[in-house]
Amino acid sequence: MNLILVLFGSFFGLCLIGVPVAVSLSVSALVTGLMCGITPLVMVQQMYSMVNSYTLLAIPLFLLVGNIMEYGKITERLVGFASTLVGHIRGGLGQVNVVANLIMAGISGSANADAAALGSMMIPVMEKEGYPADMAAAINACASTMGPIIPPSMLMVVYGAYGGVSVAAMFLAGFVPGVCIALFMMLTIYHWSKRYPSIKLREKRASLGEVWKAFRYAILALLVPVIIIAGVLGGIFTATESGMIAAVYSLIVTVVVYGSVRKKEFIDLVAKTLRSMAGPMFCAAGAGAFGYMMAYLQIPKLVLELSGPVNGNHYLTLLFLFGLFLLLGCFMDAIPAIIIFLPIVQELANAAALDPLHVAILVVVTLCYGFVTPPYGLTMLLSASIAGVPSTAVIKRTVPFYLSFLAVAVIMIFFPDIILFLPRFFLGE
Repeated sequence: MNLILVLFGSFFGLCLIGVPVAVSLSVSALVTGLMCGITPLVMVQQMYSMVNSYTLLAIPLFLLVGNIMEYGKITERLVGFASTLVGHIRGGLGQVNVVANLIMAGISGSANADAAALGSMMIPVMEKEGYPADMAAAINACASTMGPIIPPSMLMVVYGAYGGVSVAAMFLAGFVPGVCIALFMMLTIYHWSKRYPSIKLREKRASLGEVWKAFRYAILALLVPVIIIAGVLGGIFTATESGMIAAVYSLIVTVVVYGSVRKKEFIDLVAKTLRSMAGPMFCAAGAGAFGYMMAYLQIPKLVLELSGPVNGNHYLTLLFLFGLFLLLGCFMDAIPAIIIFLPIVQELANAAALDPLHVAILVVVTLCYGFVTPPYGLTMLLSASIAGVPSTAVIKRTVPFYLSFLAVAVIMIFFPDIILFLPRFFLGE
């Protein structure tokens, strides 16, 4: 028990004094390992083996696709298409922001990338149309959480790589929760706009011709998620190969067809992708050493023994996992949270005879809620920065949307067939 306290105490202690999470994970695992008589070489081997994964190569490739689309000004085309679809609904630009994030989620797979790309474009325009700045930031922050839920998703790739769950099945299962979040947010914005006379109620409904024109303008970008999903589900290529195909396709579209990305910009976006990837991969490496120590100290079995009434109970286990990852999402990044606590998740899920795919989707979606919860809510902080308002003001505005998130969680926990029917239909899983 003392060694367990050292492992977790040193980790949280280092985090509290501002040490990066990746370093905190590595150092706490190394210190505890030395106390157990484990040589540092073993820890280095665990760190290396954790990132030496073919499946994980999909992450930088999906990041590259998102950056290519951002540099290639594809976001503007997607926003224009979304505007023709829902811009006439009460709440106007708020509805457009949600639908644009829904579409962008199928391209980048990253909440932070979507929050930055769409926020920098949409938030200033929403303010001009009468939205209070903190409200515009809250809508953008919450809508961007769909990034890792709608496929492709980096979090699903990580979970699939380490949890042995089919990435293709997770991609399919992510559709329903993502669409539910979008619909609930749109309903909230619809009723919200009634309380603020300054908000422009609606734009003029687009004609079918205008919708078709906007669709043709954005069609090449909209084909990116189609290529990824169709290729993976059809068995044409793996998730990693789909990322490469999508990256090459995106380059052809932005460089050859649109001419919106030039050589210097391509070098910059590749460098940006590598910088964006370095942090998560370092976290994954540190989490590998940390997870090894958890297994060495038999922490998953200890948690199972101490879980009391939760142990073996179907719904209590799901509620416990939801609460656990809801809390973890407030304080740490999603990728190390998945890797570190996956052994505990698997022990509890096996004891309760839970569907691994059901558990995987619950964990991933719940961690996405952490993007808007303080103090770690990255999309919330990013959107507040773009809007130039205090994060506390944005947090207050996110409460109605967070209630929508909880409603989606209830659906996932108590009505799993709603989110699992797609993978069962297409893959028989």
